[in-house]
Amino acid sequence: MRLGILTSTETRHCYFANRLRAELPVVAIAYEQTGYTPVAISTADLTPEEVRIVAHHFEERTRQEEIFFGAHSDFVVGSDSCAVRRLEPGELNAESTLPFLESVSVDTVAVFGTNLIKPPLLGRWPGRMINMHLGLAPYYRGTATNFYPLLNEEPEYVGATIHLLDSGIDSGPILGHARPRIVADDMPHTIGCKAIIAGTEKMIAVIRDLDRGPLTPVPQWEVPDARLYLRKDYHPRQVVELYRKLEAGMIPRYVERAAKAPHQLRLVPKTM
Repeated sequence: MRLGILTSTETRHCYFANRLRAELPVVAIAYEQTGYTPVAISTADLTPEEVRIVAHHFEERTRQEEIFFGAHSDFVVGSDSCAVRRLEPGELNAESTLPFLESVSVDTVAVFGTNLIKPPLLGRWPGRMINMHLGLAPYYRGTATNFYPLLNEEPEYVGATIHLLDSGIDSGPILGHARPRIVADDMPHTIGCKAIIAGTEKMIAVIRDLDRGPLTPVPQWEVPDARLYLRKDYHPRQVVELYRKLEAGMIPRYVERAAKAPHQLRLVPKTM
């Protein structure tokens, strides 16, 4: 196997690239600057206290990701064994990206955190272009799908989905799910970082399995109340609402409830 990685530039993405490179034969990495910054969305219609809450939320994200991932968050330096490229917003699907991967004979691609991948890049490695979606598809797809389960008071839907890429939004056949262990004193970003770790380890396991032979992905099934969130759906006031629910004890209540009667979700594999 000769693995290529397409990812973004934040601490979590650098951790993902470094973790895969430590365990798998990575021969190429492309880091894409996506251009999306949720903290930059206007807070003009919020009160000063609400602005403080939103600012704290994103500062805490940076702090927790440094705690969880900082020791493994350097950008990989290009070498004879691993080609590295930095991509500006809009460059991921440029004509130069596919030759970059082909020039080092990539035969499998792992994806995490990029903008939408389009042809001819999409479709070049059928059955071997694998995405890590932060969220449990098909229940939650799109963006911030480990934020919205908490906002909706459904922590059981926090996790990661390893799936084959297709032309939809996190809709490809599933190769595996992963969920973090949530404890009573967790907060949004400790939960989120745990989900990234769980998803990264599942990605490594799936790629190793693929290297041993063909896998049987599971087509995504119909879910009556499936959620699809897009970037346009986000508003900073949602952060304020989430913290009000956290202050009211949402996470300890969930942990107590889950200990008594774990929520039954259909996941891949069934034993998880």
